[in-house]
Amino acid sequence: MENCPKEAIKWNLPLVVDGRLARKPSVDFDVDSCIFCGECATICPLDALKMEIDGEEIATIVKNEAFPVLLKEIKVARDKCRPECQLTCRDECPTGAISVLTEDLKDKDGRTIDVQINESLCIYCKRCEWTCPFDAIAVKKPFLGTVQLDAGLCSEGCSVCVDICPTHAAQRDENGKLNVSLGFCVYCFACQKVCPQKAIKVKREWIFHSDVRSAVWLTALKKLTSVETVSKEVARDSGRRRLSLVRARELGARDESTKKRDPTTTNS
Repeated sequence: MENCPKEAIKWNLPLVVDGRLARKPSVDFDVDSCIFCGECATICPLDALKMEIDGEEIATIVKNEAFPVLLKEIKVARDKCRPECQLTCRDECPTGAISVLTEDLKDKDGRTIDVQINESLCIYCKRCEWTCPFDAIAVKKPFLGTVQLDAGLCSEGCSVCVDICPTHAAQRDENGKLNVSLGFCVYCFACQKVCPQKAIKVKREWIFHSDVRSAVWLTALKKLTSVETVSKEVARDSGRRRLSLVRARELGARDESTKKRDPTTTNS
């Protein structure tokens, strides 16, 4: 929302009653201000926004190579799947992105035939990877970051962050203590936005993405992360370019040396 270059997205406040989320927050789009660049759809951690061009799901800003594609991945080693797991990956998934096909066999527990991932629903939270007892699932998140919780600011009985968290990373234990499992966090900032006491601070520290060289992306990256992250990315890209030049020069020198040693090579 804050990343919109035209401020075309409006945030509607949630409704909190007695420390519980009675109505989720929502967003409205000002179609007169929106330029349909697709920034919001590209960086949304929950894939809640979609943009299509001529029937193809792609953002204008990505198509024009001004914005990268986020690098995220989920892989299932189906040969490792066993029915003893009781389909925990499917049951643990907070978005219903996993479907498992099994076959019943006489005198056996059955066998897993296939595990399918609906990537349009997957939010890459790693819950399936964590719960799988056979290490059959590997998930790569597009974001890295931190979550700071000041429990001293929490109101007694308030569980708004628990209600809003899409991955169930925020939970209260049996003693009522609030905990945030960083491994499941997708850094969507929902908990920070709805917390009435401002007790949660979410920070994105890195975004994994395809290669792109664009001032538009660096401007967006600063809003999405921090000045420090932008500096690291610029330094990394500069290092890559220098390394590429060195390798190109070395390759050119080797080619020239080969030509000099080749008796069939003639100089014009």
